Amino acid sequence: MTANAPSAQAVFKAERDRFLKLAFCRADLLFELDHAHEIVFCAGPTAPLFGAIEARMAGTRFFDLIAEGERRRTEAAMMNLDKDGRLNDMPVVLRSGKGSPVHAVLAGFRAREFDNHFFLALKIQLAEAEAAAAEACALEEQPDEAAFAKVAAQRLHQAGEAGDEAKVSLIRLRKLKELAEKLGGGQRHSLLAAIGRVLRRYSLGGDAAGRIDDDSFAFAHGAGIDPEKVNAEIEEAAQAFLPAGTSIDARSVTLEADIGSLTEDQVARALAHSMQQFCAGKDRLTVQSLTDALDEMLDGTVKTAKYFQQVTKKGDFDVVYMPICDLRLGKVHHFEALSRFRDAERAKSTFQIITLAENLGVIADFDLAVVAKVTAELDKVWKRKPLPTVAVNLSGISLASDRFVEALHKYLGRVPGLNRRMMFEMTESAGIADMERTNKVIQSLRSKGYLFSLDDFGAGSASFDYLNAFDVDIVKFDGPVVRRACASKRGHDLLSTMSKMCTQAGIQTVAEMVEDKKVANQLFYCGVDYGQGWYFGKPSANPLDFEGNFAGAH
Repeated sequence: MTANAPSAQAVFKAERDRFLKLAFCRADLLFELDHAHEIVFCAGPTAPLFGAIEARMAGTRFFDLIAEGERRRTEAAMMNLDKDGRLNDMPVVLRSGKGSPVHAVLAGFRAREFDNHFFLALKIQLAEAEAAAAEACALEEQPDEAAFAKVAAQRLHQAGEAGDEAKVSLIRLRKLKELAEKLGGGQRHSLLAAIGRVLRRYSLGGDAAGRIDDDSFAFAHGAGIDPEKVNAEIEEAAQAFLPAGTSIDARSVTLEADIGSLTEDQVARALAHSMQQFCAGKDRLTVQSLTDALDEMLDGTVKTAKYFQQVTKKGDFDVVYMPICDLRLGKVHHFEALSRFRDAERAKSTFQIITLAENLGVIADFDLAVVAKVTAELDKVWKRKPLPTVAVNLSGISLASDRFVEALHKYLGRVPGLNRRMMFEMTESAGIADMERTNKVIQSLRSKGYLFSLDDFGAGSASFDYLNAFDVDIVKFDGPVVRRACASKRGHDLLSTMSKMCTQAGIQTVAEMVEDKKVANQLFYCGVDYGQGWYFGKPSANPLDFEGNFAGAH
């Protein structure tokens, strides 16, 4: 060996360092565990996460690094390494030394040639953490039962696969809406954030909690969690932000999450049904488990479908108009026509009924009925005063029907000049299979002078596929995109980029869920053209209620 040749130890060290660097291309933390799941070796920034440097992590039980509510699921996944040999990107929540949960992805395998040890890689989800912060903001600012149902269903399924018992609790905070309206914006935000922190702390995965109504919340949790204890903590946390001499009263009901062979989608549907019943029934449920909820929902589906068909046939519904305003001038640019059922109980679940109609394929006749009703109402209003254009929703499922498209064109042909009063907005684009055909339908309407808007434009890759497939005049950014833009710099930059892209393509942009001036200003600086939300006005049966805010009005 020459004098300059590296020693065997140096070569070994260099090779080890090379493999570590390659591993860190994919992971932030690396672990080797023995058969008792104790750490033998680790590499990565353990000190800021767990409060101990790498050298002092040896002998620590790996599961002690996992959030308490996630441990049994993680243990079960590790046991499966004996069967499958590999663990692929399982979401986990770490118990940080700073007290706040850290979202991560765990991958690894068990190597029999190395004393049957476990070799694990952890990737910290910084992007997910930002998204989680945005979702926390969503819980605080706007009820979003659909988002909660999706996350909770996933967490409940994971718990079921790990053999854990889980439950779902629905909580009513009496007087919350009334008291929150008396607070300033900052105090109201802090109050709701405090409630959210309590719920997330006890929820599965630290994120299976949500606001489902103005004064109602829900969270999925382990069977060992006492809902009454959580209620007491919520009352205590809220007290610091309430006006002197006032308090809120937390009442809850709990469902058994007996998911059995239910799919994740069925669990989400059962949750949605339970939340709807809870919010309508004021603290009561007619079921005790998610399985019961699903059975009740299926029975109600038949009755709801019959009701919907009768409403469509008789025109037994009303239309309200929500203004969409120029973010620069604050003037009404156009309206969106929204349907309202006249039956008081059914009206509480309009969105769910429309969704059911789309799933059952009976939405097309209703869409035509709405077009006819709005046309008749606009005819009356225009005799008094011209209006900004009104957008009528057309389901992507309706646009996929040749019978519907033919009937729509036939109807529009009988009403000359309607293109100056009406435009169309496509909803439920996710249900479209043949995008090329649908785009031809859109162009057939645009060729007759009707503007066309694409609803629910989000940050996912599917939205960009739609933008590429459909030639439209306007896109509407959905609630999650707007909330994230207001919650983080990353979200702000993402919305700014999408807005700029649309502008360069000659497409105007609308953002929904504009609830106050601060949000309106942030969206304006993101380059969004128009805003829709309670800041500009709640839906009204008479669009002339907004006459003073029409362009040209003084």
